Amino acid sequence: MSTPDRWMGSTPGIYKLRIDELILPGTHDSGSDKEAPKFLLPNEITQDVPIRDQINRGFRVIDLRVELFPSQPVGHPRRFQLYHLTSSGRTIADDVLGVLNAFYAEPARRNEIIILNFHQFKNFTDSSHEELQQLINQMIGARLIPYAFRPMTLAELRQETPERTVVISYNSNRGDDDYWPGVEQQWIGKDYISTSTLKEFMDDVSAQPKRPYALRAIQCAKYTGLFVPDDFSDKVDAWFESKDINSYIQRFHIINTDWSTRSNIVINCAHANQFRAMAKD
Repeated sequence: MSTPDRWMGSTPGIYKLRIDELILPGTHDSGSDKEAPKFLLPNEITQDVPIRDQINRGFRVIDLRVELFPSQPVGHPRRFQLYHLTSSGRTIADDVLGVLNAFYAEPARRNEIIILNFHQFKNFTDSSHEELQQLINQMIGARLIPYAFRPMTLAELRQETPERTVVISYNSNRGDDDYWPGVEQQWIGKDYISTSTLKEFMDDVSAQPKRPYALRAIQCAKYTGLFVPDDFSDKVDAWFESKDINSYIQRFHIINTDWSTRSNIVINCAHANQFRAMAKD
């Protein structure tokens, strides 16, 4: 793929699909990367590169676990930081929202849909939820696709609201009315499993019907016996290789992985969306 930063805009037929019908590559624990400004233990690091590079390399669903730091003043970028077990030093303001604004400053990228999945909240109160939402709406509010637009296809979105390219999925009942419900996470519930056990789990849950308009993700991630996120990119490439409408990848929607940029998942998702769109004709 020559232009992974704009693969959605160049994928034939994808405009026929709704957002919840897409097959999208996602990154698991997106804010815990090797280049993070704070020291992280090996069992916390799940990605090689920061969110900026994840998005530039084609990943379209970002898994955000947000920690409030009350010691930082209101309005300070470090007040809302990303964490796994501890904070990575990555911030919502600079490393997520600012990154998105920079990404969309390039006109050729404005057909790319990105889902920010606010998945977990640490040290939050009702007022801090309101504060975080004010930050989101202030920095990227004009880009947000309201939940009311969920029946629209990408073609309809591009025609009627081309400036709206970002979905906020907020895993709390304190979310703004325009925010989408939290992504439904299909997770096995255990960190230390074999790849064969993970595959059996994926086989089972992918057979379950998805509710219309729901955002659903498979957690294709696990730990090794050394208590670090496992790199099984070879399995990811084999499992999700897209060949035709009958390929295994057609059973999924959002596919979240660790060490995401080491696999071919973006290429396979782009290819798979063409077949899903053809099947909708």
